[in-house]
Amino acid sequence: MSATTTSTTIKPSKANIGVYTNPAHDLWVADAVPSCEEVEKGESLQPGEVTIAIKSTGICGSDVHFWHAGRIGPMVVEDTHILGHESAGIVVAKHPSVKTHSIGDRVAVEPNIICNECEPCLTGRYNGCESVQFRSTPPIPGLLRRYVNHPAVWCHKIGDMSFEDGALLEPLSVALAGMQRANITLGDSVLVCGAGPIGLVTLACVKAAGAEPIVITDIDEGRLKFAKEFCPSVRTLKVEMGDSPEQFAEKVVKLADGVEPAICMECTGVESSISGAIHAAKFGGKVFVIGVGRPEIKVPFMRLSTREVDLQFQYRYANTWPRAIRLLRGGVIDLTKLVTHRFKLEEAVEAFKVAADAKQGGIKVMIQSMEDGEK
Repeated sequence: MSATTTSTTIKPSKANIGVYTNPAHDLWVADAVPSCEEVEKGESLQPGEVTIAIKSTGICGSDVHFWHAGRIGPMVVEDTHILGHESAGIVVAKHPSVKTHSIGDRVAVEPNIICNECEPCLTGRYNGCESVQFRSTPPIPGLLRRYVNHPAVWCHKIGDMSFEDGALLEPLSVALAGMQRANITLGDSVLVCGAGPIGLVTLACVKAAGAEPIVITDIDEGRLKFAKEFCPSVRTLKVEMGDSPEQFAEKVVKLADGVEPAICMECTGVESSISGAIHAAKFGGKVFVIGVGRPEIKVPFMRLSTREVDLQFQYRYANTWPRAIRLLRGGVIDLTKLVTHRFKLEEAVEAFKVAADAKQGGIKVMIQSMEDGEK
């Protein structure tokens, strides 16, 4: 079947550029694919695909890791590589086979492409797809560019939602996946470790779920101050680097009026933080690790064993985006305050510097690929 889309396109208004890194840890903005000519003619589209004019993209901690460290576990930057996977935009072209989307639809891009054949895919847990192509995870190019082709099935319609909210659906999906599997319910005492973007989105989710009391921890006082402004009822604890896991746990419980956390949502992936959460959790409680850490770490095994604490982990998400859209559109969760900095795509290098430096006060740094009205 021909990939030409003829009339089902909108003429692009700007050249396609993207944000790149490489094994030498360089970061730069340069031409990306598809070209504007390909977008206009629809020549690069495959069956089932649409072309998205990206409007807003959030910088994730993993993007910074791929730039600075060149890898996350087994995922290694081995060539020039486009970053970004938290994006929303407008459909500007579609393959004739696409019947579910129209030109002009506002969408958020779920950044995975799955095989639909392996056991995780067939059982609805497609985050475990054995052949997944996840945008921005090497060698799959990411979304930080002006135009990208993506399967329509993974482009979720967002109606009149802002593009920034659309971009925030990705980190919200991460938190929702953790919420669902951790099974947080009304009145659960919850500890959130880490007041970075994922920790703050998780805080918003556990608050909306009716958890009480909630304690959030971090090593940075600025982020804790932000957490308190974001969620006034939360109790904040600055982590002292010299504290043992037992001392950390004692402070958490004291701050929560003597209530041991039923569930600890660990959003840092740092060994000492995970150990502290294990010591803080109540008998029969749970430590749920969302954060990404080193390939191997030590954990207090006997504390887990004698207290029957469940240690559970998460890898991305599955089937969360429609739920995330409903929560934002319905006002159950409001994440707009998390966006602290905005940059144009041409200013992406400066944007990444802010995202990588906690001292600059960045929580969610947003890159705007195009102004409203541009396509």
